Amino acid sequence: MGAWGFLPFENDDALDWLDELEAGGAEVVRGALAKADAGYVEAPEGSVAIAAAEVISACQGNPPGDLPENVATWGTAHGAELGPEDVELALQAVDCVAGEESDVAELWDDADEPEWRESLGELSERLRAALR
Repeated sequence: MGAWGFLPFENDDALDWLDELEAGGAEVVRGALAKADAGYVEAPEGSVAIAAAEVISACQGNPPGDLPENVATWGTAHGAELGPEDVELALQAVDCVAGEESDVAELWDDADEPEWRESLGELSERLRAALR
């Protein structure tokens, strides 16, 4: 994983996925989240799942402070396609990526980067707020 930071859009896998996102609709987001729920989560799938969860959070009115402009534009065009069931899927994906069966979690834990886990906690809180 080529990463220059711990935030969701600070790695090559997530940025590459944004090209796919821009070309598609809600099914691209759901597909990315679904890949983080099948056993061991490899780094590319985990990184993309976190980015997809951020897209859902942003579309529900709870964006991170550093949302890429193309994600905001996509959300304006497609955000209404994402609902509470997608928020639940995003929460599950975040839990999987943060769990013991995750390459991304192993990499960030080995790098001794606690801010990564803090950022996932903040993402989960923003997602939960969308369900209230």
